[in-house]
Amino acid sequence: MRFSFRLAAGKRERKRRRTVVKPEWKIFIPENVLMEILPRLPAKSLMRFKCVSKLWYSLISSRYLTNIFHKSSSSTQGRRLFMSLVDKEMNYNYALVSSSRDSVPVISPYDSVPVFDLDQYLDMPGIEGCFVNALRGLVCFRIGTRVRICNLTTRQHVTLPILRPITVAKPIDNVWNYFGHDPVHDEYKVFSTVWEMSEEERVVRSEHHVLVLGPEASWRNTQNTITPPPHRPYSQGISINNVLYYGAWVDKNRCVVMSFDMRSEEFTLIELPLEAGIVWNTSPANLMNYKGKLAVFEYSSILNSGSMDLWVVKDAGKSQWSNKKTIDLPIFQTRSLAMSNGVLIHATNHSCEIRLSTKEINIHNPHSVIYDLEKNKITRHIQVMNLFDSFCICKFLDVTFWDDIESIMYLET
Repeated sequence: MRFSFRLAAGKRERKRRRTVVKPEWKIFIPENVLMEILPRLPAKSLMRFKCVSKLWYSLISSRYLTNIFHKSSSSTQGRRLFMSLVDKEMNYNYALVSSSRDSVPVISPYDSVPVFDLDQYLDMPGIEGCFVNALRGLVCFRIGTRVRICNLTTRQHVTLPILRPITVAKPIDNVWNYFGHDPVHDEYKVFSTVWEMSEEERVVRSEHHVLVLGPEASWRNTQNTITPPPHRPYSQGISINNVLYYGAWVDKNRCVVMSFDMRSEEFTLIELPLEAGIVWNTSPANLMNYKGKLAVFEYSSILNSGSMDLWVVKDAGKSQWSNKKTIDLPIFQTRSLAMSNGVLIHATNHSCEIRLSTKEINIHNPHSVIYDLEKNKITRHIQVMNLFDSFCICKFLDVTFWDDIESIMYLET
């Protein structure tokens, strides 16, 4: 009996030793320390770190961290150049190209100006249709009557509900959008205008709607106190200090600039300077940001004199403009562009910057020049990858150029 008891006791002792579990050491990082560390990391790393835990996923997806990251050096280090190209006749024929994150521009041997190569073809689900605009790392597209927001960094996209106007009929073709931001309430808003034309080509009525990006978002009427006149937008909009400006037609032959405040949602009609004589569909003219103020420029004399005329708004509410300012552009660049099928001038998303390109894009070797009106010099050459495979039968391309930062914003649906 003694022997069997001792044997059983020994077995129990060995079993007890086997089941001893060593304590696990867990490193706890306070949340406030995490919020200091995470915004300093690259966006690509943050996307991977979402898998660490539910806490990390929640922190990285929060709007608070997104805003901190937007202001940090990590987002600006990921700044890239982008260009969208859309076939005007077949909107489904679309390309989005960019410079690489780590690309270093070469210096042109002719004028010692940096040359940026847009050699990265961006292909992700959701990128299609007409390019609307880009904002804080997000890109807005329109596909028919639908609007889609894409985050090129996280490769996430959200398709917004279809806008159903109340008084305007057949809005499929007569629709215009812009994607903006209200910094006071930290709201991303999609602004939409639909209009109806009479047989005499007069704007009969127009409706204006806003959708605030977020879960279960829906369209609503703009909350303006003064109803704007019926109008149809013409030019691509630009945003200055969170106010949207766009060229528009009122009635049949009256060309104006409309402004829309993204925070108050109030409209303002701004008459164009009389001496400019701008007619949107016939005049080579456009809007731009000039030293933080709205400006309109006209360049019909660029082929002969190599110059453009500029007017800067002094008081938008009173439609007061500055006197005409004539700006001489580099003769060699402007004339060589103009004589090779004509020149187009568009504003960029930077103050005092314009982009010069030919009217007909050379799909084998697309090229643009960025000119700074304040510095009075060419600051960048933009060289784009060969696009023959994508647009071999295309005649007319709608081209938009911009540069932007990375965004880690989570798009809620």
